[in-house]
Amino acid sequence: MKLELRELAPACTVDERELRHIHRKMDRSRRVTNPHNFNEDGTVKKGKLTWSYSKAYEKLRQQRKELYRKISIQRKMSHEKLANNILALGPDVRVETMRFQSLQKRAKHTTRNKQNGKINRKKRFGKTIANRAPAMLLTIIDRKLGYQENRYLCN
Repeated sequence: MKLELRELAPACTVDERELRHIHRKMDRSRRVTNPHNFNEDGTVKKGKLTWSYSKAYEKLRQQRKELYRKISIQRKMSHEKLANNILALGPDVRVETMRFQSLQKRAKHTTRNKQNGKINRKKRFGKTIANRAPAMLLTIIDRKLGYQENRYLCN
């Protein structure tokens, strides 16, 4: 049995800097056009609110949508290629059972490091799971195995 570790969607590059700039511009635009929906400390007021969006905000929303669309296409193409490489090894595909959704969630309990007493971070793998989409790869592999009337096995 051959075991090989590969990075998921290595060709998929997320331009975090560009996304951050777009989100900041969108937030500034939303705050300027809807000052009545925010408290003095900058938080959003509670209750039912009506929002109006400027044309600049709508353009930024379209830019963000286009960026996410391109990223998803890159990710899907990368997964399709990887699935083809995996299936070229043979029809017997075994997958370790994992709950990807629980890897995205933050840790519930605060723990301390035994060596230095510092508090461990509660952060998990949310952004990484979202960018690499392991469940999508399994879906693609399952679809391609279905053409051969096979299924992958979970361990």
